[in-house]
Amino acid sequence: MRPAPGELRELPYDTHSLILPEKKLLVCAAPRASSKRLARLLLGAGIGVPLEYFNDNSVQPLTERWQIKKKDYLDAIYARRSANGIFASNIQFPQIQKWPYPPDFVRLFENATVIHLIRDNKLSQAASLATCMLTGRWGFEEATTTKSYSTWRLKSVARKAMQIIDEDEQLWQGWFSQHGIKPVTISTERVNKSDLDLLNEIAAMLGVRIDAVGAKRMLDVDQGAYPGDLDLKSRLQQVIGELAAGH
Repeated sequence: MRPAPGELRELPYDTHSLILPEKKLLVCAAPRASSKRLARLLLGAGIGVPLEYFNDNSVQPLTERWQIKKKDYLDAIYARRSANGIFASNIQFPQIQKWPYPPDFVRLFENATVIHLIRDNKLSQAASLATCMLTGRWGFEEATTTKSYSTWRLKSVARKAMQIIDEDEQLWQGWFSQHGIKPVTISTERVNKSDLDLLNEIAAMLGVRIDAVGAKRMLDVDQGAYPGDLDLKSRLQQVIGELAAGH
């Protein structure tokens, strides 16, 4: 079965390296852009051990388990979470804003291969984000429940989701410009295809080859986009469409 984020933080996914990784792959992800699916496929392909390492849900359990302080965290994840000479991480922009040691991100991005993962269908993206904000469920491993929401509540969270997505794009573009980074832009729609073409392209960027057998195995067990709360997403798509049209 495809691994959940909580499982990816556990001991079986730890590695051990005495030297800095030869290559770094950073996936700068917009909200609800299938970054976790891409991470799982990269893992299966042998391209690092990708995870949102700067998400509090990762930082706290890893620092506690490794018995380290935050100031030593970057070196620790290089040493304990690189595979095949590659360190890979998903990053959401608020994680950069929140991290107490800004120089860590300067080091992290230095000489890294950078992907900007975006979702072409902004209406679906906003509906997905709004759904997660309403339900508190963010992953495939969480069960869905049925609950009714007022039209006022739907419009309120829809506006917030649209604002977050718009601001996220501006923040990433500002970061790339400020630090002289030229990312490769990849769409969610490509990530969710049922083929290995994208993984081969990413591997070529890094100058490596994928583990084709492992990648195919992960692709076979990964069902793609998180399908939960379809009725709620549909309602929110309608609300967001009306708001975008000025109604």
